[in-house]
Amino acid sequence: MEGQIEFAGLMPHAPVLVPGVGGRNHARVEATAQAMVKVAGHALAAHPDTVVVVSPHSPRQSGAFGLWHIPRIRGSLGQFGSPEDRVDLPFDRDFADRLELEAERRGLRMWRIAHEPLDHGALVPLCYLVSAGWNGPTVIVGLNFPGEGGLEELGDAIAAAAKGLGRRTAIIASGDMSHRLLPAAPAGYDPEAHRFDEAFVGLLREGAFGDLTRIDPDLQERAAEDVVDSTRVALAASGHRTAGHHEVLSYEGPFGVGYAVAILFEPQGPEAPGFAGGFASRFEDLPAVARRAVEAGLQNGPSKPPFRARGKLATRRALFVTVRTDDGELRGCRGVTAPLERDLVWETWRVAASAAFLDSRFPPVTSAELPRLRFSVTVLEKFEPVASPEELDPAVYGVVVSAGDGRRGVLLPAIEGIGSATEQLAIARRKAGIAEDEFVRIERFAAKSFSEAPDGPEGGA
Repeated sequence: MEGQIEFAGLMPHAPVLVPGVGGRNHARVEATAQAMVKVAGHALAAHPDTVVVVSPHSPRQSGAFGLWHIPRIRGSLGQFGSPEDRVDLPFDRDFADRLELEAERRGLRMWRIAHEPLDHGALVPLCYLVSAGWNGPTVIVGLNFPGEGGLEELGDAIAAAAKGLGRRTAIIASGDMSHRLLPAAPAGYDPEAHRFDEAFVGLLREGAFGDLTRIDPDLQERAAEDVVDSTRVALAASGHRTAGHHEVLSYEGPFGVGYAVAILFEPQGPEAPGFAGGFASRFEDLPAVARRAVEAGLQNGPSKPPFRARGKLATRRALFVTVRTDDGELRGCRGVTAPLERDLVWETWRVAASAAFLDSRFPPVTSAELPRLRFSVTVLEKFEPVASPEELDPAVYGVVVSAGDGRRGVLLPAIEGIGSATEQLAIARRKAGIAEDEFVRIERFAAKSFSEAPDGPEGGA
């Protein structure tokens, strides 16, 4: 669904977690760092239009929540010795303005933070998000004073702003746990502090999010934590939904401060062959994506994939989808020579529908014949210019021939019955309506094809 919280995560914010600051000590928090990379990847796999970070280190005022209102979300970890670790992101002014309105409707007061250096509570999670590829509109929210309430209402206001603007939104709660785990901890040592971390992490693992409010306030104070309030805001924004995926990815406290990294919420898409938890992550999953797209087209189903890409499939590549009968007879083939969609799952979804319903050489695929059809997806590598046909090999390379007026013929590699470069070029010319004596630019490309097994749609290449 467009316009809602598509991902909620928890990231710690100690600057030592950023390699440029941590230096040699970074190896001691490797588990936390790897988990933060994973959370950032999951957040971006949700394809957010906006990222919201809730930081407990942003400036505070009594009785009000802070909202950064600056031309760009910009800052660095220079004060921690690593000016190279910086972020420079567009500020989502429309989201911030809508959030102020939604907060007012819920009886909350917000104030604008405009002239302060960006705090590490926001910077550390954002460094990981930027490293994962985030460069989009961003909002940073600060907290009121502890115990003043309004956290659930703020989360609800964030969700309402996302819905009102039609923004797919990822929210990150920034927070560290107990600061008093060891005698050398920065806030001193309390022998009971570990009990807070154990209780907090245990509730996250169980998905008992409502019980976060029942953690002993005296234990929270002894722990000197700054994680509960931001987490409660993120959970409230996601509607405290427990039907989706939630997972504690790591917990450690090597320097006397507890670092927990967690996926608080991400929706579980409809299951499909090979799509664990609503994700497609392997090239071998693409034929099943193609089949689901055609099924959706025949059944007036979703026009967009109901599962998401991650890993290798979260990249943009050109591809072709081929539809054949059980007997190997061609039933449709369409593709793109330059990516048009956000990732390989979306690209496959769109191209598969085109191959099944819009290939002018064949009538549209019907529901009755679908069980007897097999899908293959061919993912293309970059095109390389070719000086002469001697550089071609139809068993290894596909070919592109381009005329000066834009006509273009494409032929995939390893097509049965094509045994020479001369034959390959002739067929590519005919596909584009290019005469044999016309000058063409020739390019080649490597490609890899992934197909359903002959005996059923669940097989891979």
